Amino acid sequence: MKLSKFVQGLFTEGVVNVPRQLLEFHADDLRETAILLQQYQLAERLELAFNAPDFDESAGLWAAQYFYRAIQFVLLRELEEAAIQAYLKAYEEPVTCEAIYSVDLIFRHLAPLFKLSSGLAPSDPLVQMLKETAAAWPYSSVGLDITPSVSTAVIINHPSLKYAYIDRIIQHRDQKRITNNMEKQALEEVLGLYSDLLWPKLQLPNLH
Repeated sequence: MKLSKFVQGLFTEGVVNVPRQLLEFHADDLRETAILLQQYQLAERLELAFNAPDFDESAGLWAAQYFYRAIQFVLLRELEEAAIQAYLKAYEEPVTCEAIYSVDLIFRHLAPLFKLSSGLAPSDPLVQMLKETAAAWPYSSVGLDITPSVSTAVIINHPSLKYAYIDRIIQHRDQKRITNNMEKQALEEVLGLYSDLLWPKLQLPNLH
């Protein structure tokens, strides 16, 4: 299946199909995928508070290809770890607000991917790599019981991302994500006078 068809299925139906062999993506397919991602981002940004970050094509395409390959590797268990390392490479460019938001267009679907891989052994190299990737993208991995491996300052310092991130934390009751005063203050700001209604029995730790 083409990457563009994969992304379209993910956006419109929440259902994807991947071939049981590793094939390279053609340039025209990547261009079409980038157009789809940008169109989806333009429509979705209207639902966020303040001004959402612009689309980062490089980050969006990286996430789409990573997600596609990750599903393949969950299914193709006969492949060697070297192949996983070769295809599931970490994002190598600066992690900006634009990159975080563009990656999230795809990575907000990490939960189904983790569910798909739940039958694998916890020590499986693929499972470990997926956890490392989720930890590197905290905006997209709220609710997965994943401890971020990077600072969330870029997220908290951007108004649009901050409120969306805190909303996700509240939705998933992911109190483990509140690890510093910057995050705590953002949560208190969003909860305001409605803390008991939005998050009953919430007890935030004393942070320094």
